Amino acid sequence: MLKVLSVHNEHNHGLSPQKSRFFRCNREVSESVKRVLDTNDQAGIRMNKSFASLVQGAGKYENLSFLEKDCCNYIDKARRIRVGKSGAGALHEYFARMQYKHDAFFALMDLDDDGLISGEDTETFIWLFETWLNCMDGNAPKAIITDQDRAMKNAIATVFPNCRYRLCLWHILKKVPEKLGSHNAYKTGLKSQLLKCVYDSQTIEEFEKCWDMLLTTYNLQENAWLQSLYTERTYWAPVFLKDFFWARMSTTQRSESMNAFFDGYVHAKTNLKEFVDQFDNALRKKIENENGADFQSFNFKIPIVTVSPFEKIFQELYTNSKFREVQQEVMEIVGCLPVLQQKNGVIAIYHVEDEIHVDGFIKEVTYSVYFDEAEYEVKCSCRLFEMRGILCRHIFATLTVNRVRTLPKKYILDRSRKDIKRKYTLISSSFDVVDARLDVSRYSRIMKICGDVASNAALSDEHAQDMIDKLHAMNEVYLTNKSPIQTCSNVAIPTADTTACTSSKKVLSPLIVRGKCRPPSLRKASIMEKVCKPKTRKATQKGKHRQMHGRDIEVVDTRRNLFGETLVGTQESVPIQPDNEDGAQPDLRDFDL
Repeated sequence: MLKVLSVHNEHNHGLSPQKSRFFRCNREVSESVKRVLDTNDQAGIRMNKSFASLVQGAGKYENLSFLEKDCCNYIDKARRIRVGKSGAGALHEYFARMQYKHDAFFALMDLDDDGLISGEDTETFIWLFETWLNCMDGNAPKAIITDQDRAMKNAIATVFPNCRYRLCLWHILKKVPEKLGSHNAYKTGLKSQLLKCVYDSQTIEEFEKCWDMLLTTYNLQENAWLQSLYTERTYWAPVFLKDFFWARMSTTQRSESMNAFFDGYVHAKTNLKEFVDQFDNALRKKIENENGADFQSFNFKIPIVTVSPFEKIFQELYTNSKFREVQQEVMEIVGCLPVLQQKNGVIAIYHVEDEIHVDGFIKEVTYSVYFDEAEYEVKCSCRLFEMRGILCRHIFATLTVNRVRTLPKKYILDRSRKDIKRKYTLISSSFDVVDARLDVSRYSRIMKICGDVASNAALSDEHAQDMIDKLHAMNEVYLTNKSPIQTCSNVAIPTADTTACTSSKKVLSPLIVRGKCRPPSLRKASIMEKVCKPKTRKATQKGKHRQMHGRDIEVVDTRRNLFGETLVGTQESVPIQPDNEDGAQPDLRDFDL
């Protein structure tokens, strides 16, 4: 038992009132700031930018009653409340919530002993494609483009036997330097001859003849890589694929452009539970962009630049973006010269001379156009309409020579019309659960009115002071009659019925596996870059670590300090931020270390 004998009220250290805000007892994140942080987090705004805006609004750091790590702790806790404990669990709850709200929403999760399946073998792809087929009521895709993945090819042949399968041409051609670069004629004719065979062959006979000439000229009959390409030529050579609609795609770039679709929402370290939130944001932004494009197409017309009646037809019917493609073809009519080669009754064959501009060079190409005067049926050997859905300049030139002024409906596709409503824009996002809590809804209504009142009162000093006095008086009344509420989070917790996706097996996050693509790493530098790169010394500053949001923060001590312990280790260690509102340590698994 200890007994206090004397007390000295004098401080044994210097006082700094300006730094008292760093003590935990003096720090508090107000409700209004929490609303701002929640909104910014759900919009994909990073914490360092959100905190910078709060500092800008307060005038300086000293005017804030909290630190940036207090905001980080609050958002981390809010995310756990909003999306659950694990990424797989969050995904499961998201599917259940969407199925509860939308009868047409389809979701199916396959589980193994380790949780969500994350492999890329044939069995996994078969399950994926069969699930997709079930979602689409048995309507298989007409065409699929992939890279040279054998597992995916086998799965496509099993699930979609009638689908037109195509290999990504870009992935094939990027291997040319590796496979043929050692040939002594690679830069003096081999490469250009190969590209000519791929791109300039208009018929299968031309391709076969050109390929044989390539192998014979450069003695490549025994090249194993070219032999494998020739065996699969019907899956990648453009001349074999021109009769199918590919929506301007010859590579997997359309699917890879989904990376751009998620730019600003997700990144390489985004986990599943954060992806659930940001997917809704990205989808909502895409729908907004579609609505904006529809508005532009209906209310603003791109001026016509020629006297061609075809340009006027497509200006009235097509969306602005698709009309620009058609307009470019119409403008190029002046460079085409149709010459009648053969006519048999109402069937005519025209040869159309055209100039193709490639890398500053002009290449003359002759195309063949088939024209049926009775049925108004027209086909061109370039197959632009079959592949992209727009008529080519060669067809327009042939129709102009024959004084055709109208087009059959079969050449005006519904997919490009601006009067066709895209039904996916009507799908509401599940993110509106943010307003499910009554206090959140009330706060939003009050802030909307207060914003209007503040804008009107700010016009004069008298009105501004009157509003301030009344607000203070009202606040005193509300504080006196304050009802008990929970302020742990401003995030609504969905309470939808989850029986639609419920499973007796616990949903675990997928195992981390290496994908087919190049792993994220720094680009391999050339010898010249290594020689010219300036040498930099490692930072020798003590007591500083790089925080997760890019700011350098001072670490008081590596043993023990006022705010808790710090994690001591390698340069990738970060300070543990224990200052949650409930005093609990944050879960380090939620940080992407």
